Amino acid sequence: MHELGITRNVVAICAERANGAQVLRVKLEIGKRAGLMADSVRFCFDICAKGTLVEGAALEIDEPSGEELKIKEMEVA
Repeated sequence: MHELGITRNVVAICAERANGAQVLRVKLEIGKRAGLMADSVRFCFDICAKGTLVEGAALEIDEPSGEELKIKEMEVA
C-alpha cells in the first residue's frame, strides 16, 4: 500500500511548513488518475500524524480528474 508512504510524506511536508505551529486543517487534491485511493489516504492520515504538529488536523480531499497530488491548503493555529 503506497498510500501509507505518500501520506507519511504529506504529513512531514505539512509539519515542516508549519514552522512549529499546530496544523488545524489540510486540504489535499488527489486526481482520480493519480493511482491513489483517497479512502486509504484518509485512513493513514491520523496514524501518520500521531505525535506530530499535524496530529488532530482535519483532512479534506478533493478528487478532480487528473493525475496530480497536491497540498492545496494548510491552516495552522
